[in-house]
Amino acid sequence: MVDPDPIATKTDEELAREARAGSRRSFEELAQRYKRRLFVYLRPRLGSDQDAEDMVQETFLKLFRNIRSYDPAFRFSTWLYTSANRLAISSYRKKKIASGRLDVEAAGALADPEVGAAGEAGIWDAARNLGGSQYRVLWLRYGEDMTIEAIATSLGKSRLAVRVLLHRARKGLMKRVCPVPAPAAATKTVAVKGTPLG
Repeated sequence: MVDPDPIATKTDEELAREARAGSRRSFEELAQRYKRRLFVYLRPRLGSDQDAEDMVQETFLKLFRNIRSYDPAFRFSTWLYTSANRLAISSYRKKKIASGRLDVEAAGALADPEVGAAGEAGIWDAARNLGGSQYRVLWLRYGEDMTIEAIATSLGKSRLAVRVLLHRARKGLMKRVCPVPAPAAATKTVAVKGTPLG
């Protein structure tokens, strides 16, 4: 019988502490655990698979360079998503500046980017169609099991704003996944002269 790899049984926070102490293998395990999840989080925001893959790589590179600044008092996922969120915003702004179109409206567009194509199936695909901010809070809460406080930290929003977004996202998702049929028009019985109603 093969014993499981002890590194695979460690929590994210244990691995992050080891990576902070210099363990490259622990950091690689964290990257392996999160690369797909981070891609799913970033893809609707960035518009293409290639951009999302690049941003995942850039996020892990930044974290690797700054692993010594990781605070073990916080969840690793909070630190990861906060960094990814900031890099995505920075990337968006750089693209707008390069194209000469950075203005207040363009910067505000980052909050609700266009998302996946219509007609996609699945609950997460339906969630992507809600809009960027609502999708992000749903993903962080249910995909990553983060607390309201951790989500607020990651997105740079207040806890109240996160709660409101989460409420709206759940309502919107319910409408998409379980639409309530419109009430049937009440049929009226019209009395014709000389014909009894009944």
